[in-house]
Order: sequence, then C-alpha cells, then structure tokens
Amino acid sequence: MLTIVSERIAQGFLSGIGVGALFYLYPVMKHIFNDKYRRTFKISEFGEELFKIETIKYLRKGLIYGFLYGAIVGTVIGPFGAVLGI
Repeated sequence: MLTIVSERIAQGFLSGIGVGALFYLYPVMKHIFNDKYRRTFKISEFGEELFKIETIKYLRKGLIYGFLYGAIVGTVIGPFGAVLGI
C-alpha cells in the first residue's frame, strides 16, 4: 500500500514539474518567435522585469495545473491502469 501511495505521489510530482516546465517555456518561445510580443517588452521601461514576472506567472500556473493533473491521473487512472496493464 505504501508503494502505491509513494508511486502516485512521485507521478504527481514529476508531472507537475513537466507541465510547469512547459508552461515556463511558453513565454520564452513566444518571445523568441513572435516579434510583436517581443516589442511589447522592448517598448516598456521595465521590460526585462516584466518578462521575468510573466515567466514566473506561467511557471506558477504550470506547477499548479501539473500537480492537479498528476493527482487526478494518479487516483483515477492509476488503479485502473494497474488492473488493465496500462
């Protein structure tokens, strides 16, 4: 029982980190590929600080969504996946 609980916690933790990293990279990739998005930070006086704040905001959202996703997948799909061999 303890192994099942620890596996699900690890699954939630890893999915939280993975989804958080994807959300963190979203504004970075958007900044690289979208010139219009890049100009919004170049025009403003505190552009670098605003970009850092935006990336942290996306990282926070991604971690929250990732941990929720991991908890749901671990509790819903986990037992049925173990039975069905998924």
